Amino acid sequence: MPFLPEFITASIFSYGQLVIIMIRQPMFSGLLALAFALLCVSGCSESSEWDQQWEAIQHNIRAGKLSQAHTQLQNILPAIRENGPSDTRYAQIIYQLGEIARLEGNTTQAESYYWKALPLIAQSLGPEHLHMADPLTELATIYQHNGQPKIAAPLLKRALAIREKTWGTSDRQLLPTLKHYHILLMLIDNHEEAVQIVTRISHLEQASF
Repeated sequence: MPFLPEFITASIFSYGQLVIIMIRQPMFSGLLALAFALLCVSGCSESSEWDQQWEAIQHNIRAGKLSQAHTQLQNILPAIRENGPSDTRYAQIIYQLGEIARLEGNTTQAESYYWKALPLIAQSLGPEHLHMADPLTELATIYQHNGQPKIAAPLLKRALAIREKTWGTSDRQLLPTLKHYHILLMLIDNHEEAVQIVTRISHLEQASF
C-alpha cells in the first residue's frame, strides 16, 4: 500500500525546529497551522485518490471483471508513467496487468508484462526486494508450462534466493517455492541439487510439528 511521500516526510521533519520556535509566537501559529494543513492536503489527497483507484481495481479483479480492471489500469498508467521508473506504482501497475493477462489465459502477454515489471521493481524498490520474486516466479511457471524447464529453473532459483534473504532459510513460507524448484530440478535432471532441496523441504515440514 502507498505510504506518505518522502518529500512530505522530509519537509515535516526539516521544519522540526521551526515548529518549536514559531509555536511560542502566537502571531505565527495560525500561519504555521495553515502551511502544514496545505502541505498535508496536497500529499494526502494524491495518496487517497490512488488508494481509492487501486481498491476499485482490486474489487473488479476479485469480482472477475478483468476487462474492466484492465481498462482502469490502462487509464491511470500514462499519468504514473510520467513520474518515471522510480515511482513504485509504475511497477505495480505493470505487474498487475501481467496478472490480469495470466488470469485471462493470455500467457504471451503476461510474460511480456512480467519482464517489463522486473526492471521497474529493481529501480523503484531495489533488485533484492521481495516483490522481485513475484514476476520471477510467474515467469518460471510460464516457461515450465511451455516445456522450457531449463529457462524456468534459474528464474525460480533467483526468486528463492530473494525470499530466503528476506525471510531466512528456515521459514515455512519458502515451502511452495522449494517444492516448485524441486520439480524443475527433476525436469532438467539435476538430481544432486534436487536431493538437497527435498531434504530442506522435509526439515521445514517436520519443524512445524
